[in-house]
Amino acid sequence: MRLKITGAILAMIIFTPPSQAGFDRAGDARAWCKEKTLGYLRDHGYTPYNWTASTHLKDMHYITEGEWRLDVDDLKVECRSKKDGKRASGKFKILNIEIMDDAASAPRQTRR
Repeated sequence: MRLKITGAILAMIIFTPPSQAGFDRAGDARAWCKEKTLGYLRDHGYTPYNWTASTHLKDMHYITEGEWRLDVDDLKVECRSKKDGKRASGKFKILNIEIMDDAASAPRQTRR
């Protein structure tokens, strides 16, 4: 089996506990997105680097659109978190991962 970054979507949605506070600043929401997506990718055997992201406000939610470099490909992520200091939840999506099961290809070695 080999992994290939393509246009297909594998969406992993993670919700924060209800007691987690919302974010008052876009920078805090962006940092949360970086931390959550980095942890998820590392837990699944990837070694991402070169984080870039932008965050904007939409309907009282911060939307962070980010990108990790993964080998020679770019991996897009999207996070959504509430803008306030009250109880909030957040979720993120890991985009552009397609698992290819190709009997002719050698297994891929991943570093942690």
